[in-house]
Amino acid sequence: MKHDRIVLDDRQAALVERLVESGRFSSTTDVIGYSLDLLEQREAAAAQFLSELEDEAVRGLESGPAADMETAEELISMFRKRR
Repeated sequence: MKHDRIVLDDRQAALVERLVESGRFSSTTDVIGYSLDLLEQREAAAAQFLSELEDEAVRGLESGPAADMETAEELISMFRKRR
């Protein structure tokens, strides 16, 4: 598989250098690989969240007609009256 050359800005390059120099990672390749693993996990978590959110929206819509709710102002007023 052909890969494009990776270009890092100064901040990113300094971070990679610090991580390798600290001994946490043995090479730039290890830092990039770990970073991609984290990105993959984050993307999977975001996709799962959106899927669950869509499922809940469908459940809400299928549960029946919407019911009237108090406005934020009404809730604040009721709260203040109870104090």
